[in-house]
Amino acid sequence: VILNFSPWSYSGQNQLIYSFFRILSSVIRQAAYFENSEKIIHLLELYVSFFTHQPVPKALRPKHNFLARIFKRNLIAQETFGWEAGRDLTQIKAELNELLKKQKHKLIIIIDNISRLEEAEVKQIFQIVKSMGDFANTIYLLSLDKEQIVSMMNKVESKGGVAYLEKLVQLPFEIPPISQQDLDAILTDRLQAVFTIVPQEAWNHDYWADLYYSTLKYFFVSVRDITRYINTLSFSFAHVKDVVNPVDFFAITVLEVFTPRVYYGIRDNKDLFTDLMDNVYEPDQLKLAEDKARCDEILNRVEKISRDRLLQLLIRLFPRLRTLYQEDITFFHSEAIARKDLRICAPDVFDVYFRLSMPTGTIPNSEMDAILAMTNDAEGFALTLLRLNKDEKITTFLNRLDSMGVTKIPTQNIGNIIDALIDGADLFPEGETTPVSFNTPMRIHRILHQLLRRFDTSEKRYDHYREAITKAINSIYIIVHELTVQGQEHIETEDTFVPLEHRDFSMDQLQKLQKLAVQKIIYWAEIGRLIEHPKLIPILYGWKSWGDENACKNYVAKVTQEDKGLLWFLGAALKDPIDQALSNFEKNPDWEKYLKNIEDFIPPHSLEPHAKLMFEDLGFEKLRETEQLAILIFLDLIKADTVKLIPKTSV
Repeated sequence: VILNFSPWSYSGQNQLIYSFFRILSSVIRQAAYFENSEKIIHLLELYVSFFTHQPVPKALRPKHNFLARIFKRNLIAQETFGWEAGRDLTQIKAELNELLKKQKHKLIIIIDNISRLEEAEVKQIFQIVKSMGDFANTIYLLSLDKEQIVSMMNKVESKGGVAYLEKLVQLPFEIPPISQQDLDAILTDRLQAVFTIVPQEAWNHDYWADLYYSTLKYFFVSVRDITRYINTLSFSFAHVKDVVNPVDFFAITVLEVFTPRVYYGIRDNKDLFTDLMDNVYEPDQLKLAEDKARCDEILNRVEKISRDRLLQLLIRLFPRLRTLYQEDITFFHSEAIARKDLRICAPDVFDVYFRLSMPTGTIPNSEMDAILAMTNDAEGFALTLLRLNKDEKITTFLNRLDSMGVTKIPTQNIGNIIDALIDGADLFPEGETTPVSFNTPMRIHRILHQLLRRFDTSEKRYDHYREAITKAINSIYIIVHELTVQGQEHIETEDTFVPLEHRDFSMDQLQKLQKLAVQKIIYWAEIGRLIEHPKLIPILYGWKSWGDENACKNYVAKVTQEDKGLLWFLGAALKDPIDQALSNFEKNPDWEKYLKNIEDFIPPHSLEPHAKLMFEDLGFEKLRETEQLAILIFLDLIKADTVKLIPKTSV
């Protein structure tokens, strides 16, 4: 009869003793071939009650058949505590041993995980083996780390750990250290389960062999190391298997498991390990020396293997490090190929490898400093903002830039930041304004305002804004938003009014910027980009307020003659009702007010025939859901009569 007992699952003297004998009773009860098992279990429970002061559980008390209970034959006493049996501890143990000697089967009790216990708990386990559970026909197999146990027993045993252990253990088996060859074989075998989800075409056997046999294998010194690694890898790889290079991910997971401080150092220094900034500016010797010092600090964190072996691994994973440590060796590295192969060294892919260990959108301090250091390069900084937007980090960057203040930015670099923000802002997620946060346009306004106040005259501020608006290619709404907010500072009846000396621009300068913005809007209208802008309505209001109102209205009348133009215009004018309909699935009486977004540019009933025609056409059902809602909500708001029934929603 074999019992596997793991003391790691229990703690405290009574809990250990109680659990051990309870499991032993259960195992004996399940062994059908064990003779007199019921009586043995009863004696065992009486015996343990002397130590735990716990009654014999009802489930383990002797069960008598119907006839035995009637005629009171061969009944075992129903004692629930040892002292109720009229025998002392020694007598009960003697009876127990007598029954166990007659067994044709031995009890083999395997106790594992002893080395993981506290010193006092280790001594309790040994007391069970040496005295409490020293039964006939019973063999204990103890699995432990001898050196560790001796060290622990030295603290609690006056005679010393070695002498105590030698007296306890009658037959020691010294298991030799596992060979590296066996570890390699075990790891390979365990990896088979993970390989089943690895895209076959993505696995580079030669690359893995190079990484493993040169460095990775030295991290694995026990089977437990392999188990820890496989458990972590199996969980994390399944979440990113289609968006990472499997060899690189297998390798970086080794660092995550065995040297997490190095792993976090890599994670938090993207600019150091990838080509994030190298395509923007040529690093000089001073910058390279700073990078090497940062990398040295991360290398010095390693504990499991030597620093030199770690460097070999990192150079293979991150070719950029060759410029720091092997500058005399010629090597080839293609960022395009790295990106195609989803390598960890590719800036666009790097963050995916740390998805489970880093909150979405996080920008480490080192990366933030590297980005701000690029503000002296207008084109490079603009490209960096676009990359941050692609990596879903632009909101985090803007928040940190706003909160940290812009005093760190050299004055000569302010123009580059203004240009990049004005040109790229429409591409960024808008976000939303809450009681504790701003949406992206307002966040950018705060940043731009702080930058502008760094200049001591409104002429300098005006020149930078005029240049930024003139050069902007990708954005138009942020220009309208900025000038609208700036204009509110000049209106005395508004809460936003500020004294003259605190305004960024004079009224004359602001009007010139508004006229420049109108020219930009008209250009967008002429090339067909304006009607497609999701912020079409506020842009049109800017055109109407600062430019020729009739020209603005004529533009709307013209574009709405086309099906696509009508859908885009109605979609922009009724955006909030459409969003509410998609989320709440019901009509809101407040939607009436959104007709004003249409009325201010074109009479709604002039759009009615075109909208009805599209609604009644057989192709209506082929439109996107938002386009269908734009037509439906518009016709419903103007109470149009149609041949086809307009679905009504409850109020």
